[in-house]
Amino acid sequence: MLISQAEYARKRGVSRQYVGQMVAKGIIQLVDKKVDVDQADVALAAVRDPARAERRPKHDEAAPVPVPGAGGNQSAAYAPTFTQSSNDLPTLLLKTRIKSEVERAKLLEIKAKVEAGKYVDADDVKLVAFNKARVVRDALMNIPERLAAVLAAETDTQRVHNMLMTELRTALEELSR
Repeated sequence: MLISQAEYARKRGVSRQYVGQMVAKGIIQLVDKKVDVDQADVALAAVRDPARAERRPKHDEAAPVPVPGAGGNQSAAYAPTFTQSSNDLPTLLLKTRIKSEVERAKLLEIKAKVEAGKYVDADDVKLVAFNKARVVRDALMNIPERLAAVLAAETDTQRVHNMLMTELRTALEELSR
């Protein structure tokens, strides 16, 4: 069905300027300077922001139309006056936006924890661990240099054992500081 841009705007409950903008962008195609209602409804449904509520017509077209096959039932289902696109693009866009917002929330949570000092940079941790391990290694490697002469003169095995344990314990306690 072909109607004018102004009629289509009234039918959709949008401004004439909005319809004109959609025509200028090529979203709505004109046929002999008229709007093809079915094509325009599908095109607008594809570009519509799924997070925003859809506008309803302001005039008599806003009255619900019974769905065929619902019977004379008092609680009959009602369908909107313009055709809905069976395209899942709006649903896909909404899911994508939700996923994006969830990821953004996770990043903000991590950033807040970093600023609060609950998280630290992995490179900083690696550097501190490396330096601490180097200090312990150096302390352990220096034990033979410090004790070689003393242990060579010692004849009591228990005393040698105690001296070695004391030096090793001192070197390893550096790891806990």
